[in-house]
Amino acid sequence: MILANIFFAIEAASSLHRPFKIWTDSLSSLMAILNPKFHYSMVREIQTLLLSHKHIHLRWLKAHDGYLGNECADQLAKEAIAKGDPFLLPKPLSYLKSEIKSAALSIWQDNLDNGETGRSTHDIVPRVSNKKVGWNREEIMFVTGHGPFPSIHTFIASIFEHMTTSLAEKKEIQFAMPQNVGSPFPGISKLQQ
Repeated sequence: MILANIFFAIEAASSLHRPFKIWTDSLSSLMAILNPKFHYSMVREIQTLLLSHKHIHLRWLKAHDGYLGNECADQLAKEAIAKGDPFLLPKPLSYLKSEIKSAALSIWQDNLDNGETGRSTHDIVPRVSNKKVGWNREEIMFVTGHGPFPSIHTFIASIFEHMTTSLAEKKEIQFAMPQNVGSPFPGISKLQQ
């Protein structure tokens, strides 16, 4: 709202063609206006107006410090909030990006939860995210059963099934590696309890 007020004050002062100072107690608004990389459309419009009207200057003053004009402006702003008509401003680009990102993640999560594919991945990583999981490509392919070693994935699953059965019966555990697969752990052919 403060940026809109600054914009309207600059527009009103632009027709005066004499030096004009606009005072505000919003340091954050002034910092946004000074930032050439700021993408919010209202800030961009203010920057454009200030470049074309060099006789208009923005100044900062401390809030609630007894400046009569500032106290009066604060009082008028409070009255406008209580009684005035709503004034719609466009949302900043960052807000739009976060909404799109949130919606995309929600759709992706819904597809992962309710889809027929990706069950092995869902069991390991049940929540979608656009953040890195800290695994390298080979680890992800191995754990999800994708890539050049689906038989190893099946072999590992059978090891866990055999181990739980053997441990329940207190037996010695032995494994024979399938002939078409090299051992992922060379030198280990037998595990004991």
